[in-house]
Formats: sequence, C-alpha cells, structure tokens
Amino acid sequence: MNKRNTRAFAFGILIAVIAFFTAYFLNKPEQTENRTIDENSAKDFLQAKGYTVLSNEEYTLLLQTDAKDQTENKEVKEEPAEENTEQKVYQLTIESGMTPGEIAAILEKASVIDQAADFGNYMEEYGYSKKIQLGTFELNHNMSYKEIAKIITKS
Repeated sequence: MNKRNTRAFAFGILIAVIAFFTAYFLNKPEQTENRTIDENSAKDFLQAKGYTVLSNEEYTLLLQTDAKDQTENKEVKEEPAEENTEQKVYQLTIESGMTPGEIAAILEKASVIDQAADFGNYMEEYGYSKKIQLGTFELNHNMSYKEIAKIITKS
C-alpha cells in the first residue's frame, strides 16, 4: 500500500466512527434509565403480556388446593388398580417364516407390549431376533421385554 491508499483508508475509518458516534449519542432512548417501576405498573405490564399475577396468599392457597386434589386423585386411582390385579395371559403362536417385526406387531395388538418398534429394536440390539423358537408361548402384559425375549427364544 502506498501513502495515498493508507490515508484514504484512515479517512474512511474516521468518517465511520463519527457516524456511529452521532447516531449513538444524539438518539434519545424512549425510556430513561433511572425510571422507577412501581408494583401497579409491573402488574399492568405482565397482565398486558398475558401473565397471571398472584399475591403470596393467593399462591399458597392455590398450592394447598392443588395438594388436596392430588391426594384425592391418588386415592381414586389406587382403588381401580387393586381391582385389576388379574393378569391376562396371552398365547403367542410363532410359526415358520414369522419375522421379529410381525411378532412385535401381534404382541402390540394383544396389549402385551406398548410399542412394537421398541420391542423389535430390543430384539435386534440384544441378538434375540436370530434365536426365536417356533411354538406356543404364554405371555402377559406385566412382562418386561427381556422376559418376553427369553421366553420366545427359550434362552
């Protein structure tokens, strides 16, 4: 670079700094920095944005009623669970040519497992899919993937 290019570059930087300085210091912000916010203006602002504002007393009352509702729901939920202690046994028949995906789909339809894809992945991941035996097996909905896999592979 020669002197002329260096001076032109420096002059350009000087002009840019002056422009930024002017824009920064001459524009007045809409709100002053030392503005105090009182409780009512804060509540109004939050409510305008869609929030709900509660006092400490209202909040503790809400927590107490929520805790009561949860204990009542637990009591209600425990009663039906005691009535359904029977295990439904499902007889799975595996025939020649069935894939692990088909077996998983059958088990999902029978409500023995929740997700056929998860069970199929489990069988593949742990090597059970290559050891599936033919026959009829008794399964129930309380069994884990591991228990089901061990039964149908007889391992």
